[in-house]
Amino acid sequence: MHNIYNGLIWFTLPILLVITNDIMAYVSGITCGRKFIQRTFMELSPNKTWEGFIGGGFFTVIVGWYLSRYLARYTWMTCPTNQFSLVPSTLECEVENIFHEATTYFPSQAFELLPRALIRFLWPTNVVEICNSIDYHGTDDGGNNNMNTLHACISGATNQKHHHWEMALSIVPIQLHAISLSLFASLVAPFGGVLASAIKRAYGIKDFDSIIPGHGGLMDRFDCQLIMALATWVHYNTFVKITTVSVSKLLYMYKLLGEEERKQFLEKISQISS
Repeated sequence: MHNIYNGLIWFTLPILLVITNDIMAYVSGITCGRKFIQRTFMELSPNKTWEGFIGGGFFTVIVGWYLSRYLARYTWMTCPTNQFSLVPSTLECEVENIFHEATTYFPSQAFELLPRALIRFLWPTNVVEICNSIDYHGTDDGGNNNMNTLHACISGATNQKHHHWEMALSIVPIQLHAISLSLFASLVAPFGGVLASAIKRAYGIKDFDSIIPGHGGLMDRFDCQLIMALATWVHYNTFVKITTVSVSKLLYMYKLLGEEERKQFLEKISQISS
């Protein structure tokens, strides 16, 4: 419930990530299972394969990156609220910074590990090689300057040549949080299903129930969701709540206070304002 109050995106996105991982792990396992890695993934779940586990994680990260950006466009997803009504109405709030598009610079040290030709091939427009000088040598037949790229930076007493790279990405910061949640949904949350399998084996049953035939019962749809919801709550309070303060969030917190606490809060605000 706290995830919902903080904004519906913190409830919807984790659920969809787990569903995506479940589906793509199944598809990857059916198409590529035991074709590349013969080793058993886990004894408790003999039908699971390494290919399914890896493929599910890969596609979950991709879906999380684009899905989070799409959901961040709607105030119904981003606005915190604790008001409920039978007739839905438009939510309006001051949208937090993590839902606004911004320019993020990728750490330049990461590019030192890759060949220069590969960097230019993979990111032809976003990656800029800085610390290079530009020389112009006359003009061509059309009267345009001929530009040669040219000299690497030189530093230190040994005149050692080096290059610096910088990549600017226009992203919505929630996408970075979505990567963390996607990795958790891919690497940790699936083991909620393994725990459920261990419980079933301990009691000698095949399925928890038959409410959803072929899926092991209703509980099999929630075993991963429960651990994912807890991880989302921890992630939000650790990495998001501290760094995002807005008028809408302060009003939301104010409404959670009791009558006496509200009076104390207003008195403190009055003292600060005066």
